[in-house]
Amino acid sequence: MSNGEGLLMCNYKMCRKKLSGYAWVTACSHIFCDKHGTGKFSHFPSVCPACNNTLCGKLDIIRTELNPAEEYKAIVLAGLAPETVLDISSRALAFWTYQSGGDLSNSKRKHYHSQHEWKRSNMLL
Repeated sequence: MSNGEGLLMCNYKMCRKKLSGYAWVTACSHIFCDKHGTGKFSHFPSVCPACNNTLCGKLDIIRTELNPAEEYKAIVLAGLAPETVLDISSRALAFWTYQSGGDLSNSKRKHYHSQHEWKRSNMLL
């Protein structure tokens, strides 16, 4: 697997196409194609079309490149402490597992969301 393009699907229920290029990621662990993300997140505050969570924080929605350039990958985490890099990697893998339907049951999904919300609320304090 050289990159993640095409393995995740848009969480907009009327779309569900395989993602490539750019995608929109939400703090509530949803991902949308560029077309639907651009349309749904053009006003503030926004509402996640997958779960109806209000997205009003500065980093509640981001547009990301799914196959970034090698130059970007070489520097994006440079200078961060190893613990921070591992924390970021762990969160990214948990997101990927959740989105790809991994081995998460509904109760594990709820636990993941509640744990994520707890971490997020503590970061805002």
